[in-house]
Amino acid sequence: MSVVYLFLNYELNNSIDRQFQKVASSAKNLFEINLEHDKIELELKLDKLISSKGLAKAVSGRDHKNIASIVLPLYNELKLTQDSVNILTFRSNDGTTLYRAHKPEYFGDMLNKKRTLIVDTNTLQRSFSGFEVGNLEMTYRITKPIFYNEVYVGNVELGVSPDNFLKSLSSIFKADIGVAINRSLLDIMLSKEGVVVDENYIYIKGSEKLKTHLQHEHKEDAELYKVDMSIPLKNHLSQTLGYLVVGYDMSAVAKKDKEFMQHLFFMIVIIMLTLGIIHHFGFSKMLNHFSKQVYTDHLTALLNRHALNDNLFSQKNKVLILSNIKEFSLINELYGVDVGNEILIRAAEAFDEFAKKHKFDAYRISSDEFVLLKKEDDFDSDEYCKIIEELHAKINSLKIFAAGVEEVITIEIYSGIAFNDKHPLEDAQMAIKKAKKQLLPYLMYSPKVDTKEYSQNVMRVKRCIKYALEHKNVIPFFQPITNRDGEVIKYEALVRIVEFDDGEKKILPPCDFLDISMSSGLYIKIAKEMLVQSLSLFAQRSEKIAINFLPNDFFNSSMMDTLVEQIKKFDSPQRVVVEITEQEGVENFEMLRKAVEKLREMGVQIAIDDFGSGYANYAHVLEIKPDYIKIDGSLIQNILTENDSKILVKSIVRFAKDLNITTVAEFVENEEIFELLKEYGVDEFQGYYFGRPSDLITPSYQA
Repeated sequence: MSVVYLFLNYELNNSIDRQFQKVASSAKNLFEINLEHDKIELELKLDKLISSKGLAKAVSGRDHKNIASIVLPLYNELKLTQDSVNILTFRSNDGTTLYRAHKPEYFGDMLNKKRTLIVDTNTLQRSFSGFEVGNLEMTYRITKPIFYNEVYVGNVELGVSPDNFLKSLSSIFKADIGVAINRSLLDIMLSKEGVVVDENYIYIKGSEKLKTHLQHEHKEDAELYKVDMSIPLKNHLSQTLGYLVVGYDMSAVAKKDKEFMQHLFFMIVIIMLTLGIIHHFGFSKMLNHFSKQVYTDHLTALLNRHALNDNLFSQKNKVLILSNIKEFSLINELYGVDVGNEILIRAAEAFDEFAKKHKFDAYRISSDEFVLLKKEDDFDSDEYCKIIEELHAKINSLKIFAAGVEEVITIEIYSGIAFNDKHPLEDAQMAIKKAKKQLLPYLMYSPKVDTKEYSQNVMRVKRCIKYALEHKNVIPFFQPITNRDGEVIKYEALVRIVEFDDGEKKILPPCDFLDISMSSGLYIKIAKEMLVQSLSLFAQRSEKIAINFLPNDFFNSSMMDTLVEQIKKFDSPQRVVVEITEQEGVENFEMLRKAVEKLREMGVQIAIDDFGSGYANYAHVLEIKPDYIKIDGSLIQNILTENDSKILVKSIVRFAKDLNITTVAEFVENEEIFELLKEYGVDEFQGYYFGRPSDLITPSYQA
């Protein structure tokens, strides 16, 4: 019998180790996923912030107050959805601090310490991210370069508190989470305040329970308190500064397993004493009973986290719905723990009833978190939207009566749903996190939820643009513009990029790369390449050539110098038409008007593009006095079916004729539109009816 007891005790210890390893592995997986998700999300927010009107100019001019006026409202808005963001600093290209949004009262020229992160950002003029160690603190930092008129003028640094990843992991895994950093990174005096983990690392942040354990104040619990340090915290150079420390109290699990072992051992003795009676009828029931104790949540009688871990271990496709009760902590504070427990019991009953109806297994995995899980080979998103709508309707309709509470209590839930065989719980957690930020009741996990796919595409396009610029693969395509007789009198230059994908040549339209080029400081290079190629070709031809300029292009001296240089190649500058394309929020309209006047003095003709939408209003036309008005394409596309479009086009044509301005209609796709526009008095025409954009330099492609 002693051999049996020793064997059971050995299996007990192994079981505890295996369960801890599962928790540690899941925690590491979720940490890495959440860190990547938050990094991508924050990088996108920084990109949006950098592109704010006037910000790059303010950083270039070291205009502290203007930076503050632009940034502070956006920073406050960011804090509403990302309360863990505690640092937002703008610096010049020499490291001088221009503005700190987290300390908005500060306006100064304090020279920043030459931290490697900032030095590398200034030197390489690119984005970096990673952990940094401060005074007994570790934060996650992201930097972004800022360009103005294609020139690097400074950077922005964003810092995220470690509480961001400590709280999320501890709430999901019911683990104690902390941070240990390399002792060599701490000042000797400061290191005394930390707790020594080993000869290399010091515990500086996180759970007090974990800190107490590391101080060895409860040695009797040491075997049942498992600590994992396998999650590295790396800086932007991929150097490990420290580790996330995960502590898990296995005493509750060990107690259940030990009770199970003791009862099992006792029953084995009874079995042997009763000569096999229980062997035939009671042993399997006994195992089921005690197994149920290990895998059952005692408050709600649902399956618990240990049961979920075992079921997630199988390599089969699963549908997982994760739900938690909105503001449950406030309910506990308002009504007390006993009422909170009654709410959890009623909610569990509803989840269990719903699970049985739809063939799920129901789990309660933490305080107010419930999981529905089932194996599923064919996942129909529309069908599961109906299912989750039904679940929310069921839970939201609960009317809970509790002792000592006069009113009827109702609850609502958030939910995240995921479908895969690898990490559905982590995916569902990500979906529910996004749902809360967007104030949605539920969200289904997809690549768009973690924005990873979008971010990868942005990086791919950036690489494609840089390669195209280096290898002269930014090329102009030209679309014909005709007179009322259908004769080609002019061409518009339209930018394209040639991309090679597995040896196959593809032509990328501007919608695939232009916005990304603007946010990454590559737009001016593309625009100048277009100017040189387009005007060089048409200087040798007889037709007119129209080129597109954004309003802010007129303020870029490099762009204007290139334009003037190319115009000098023409025997008649009147053959060059500069189209001012739509862009919201012209920084200085008076400056734009003066730039247009200088071009007009050279003989260049001016067109206003997309007239009828955006900034291109009648007042601006009167000030600029263009030679051409190009009617917004959306009006032309709908002119056969929408009466409002007909009225607007007629009005624009009359307005232009009164001012002796030539009208051009885009998106003329068929003869019926062509004839109607001629009837209205339009002068020139552009669209697929007359020809698609094509490569006139090396004429082998069309788009």
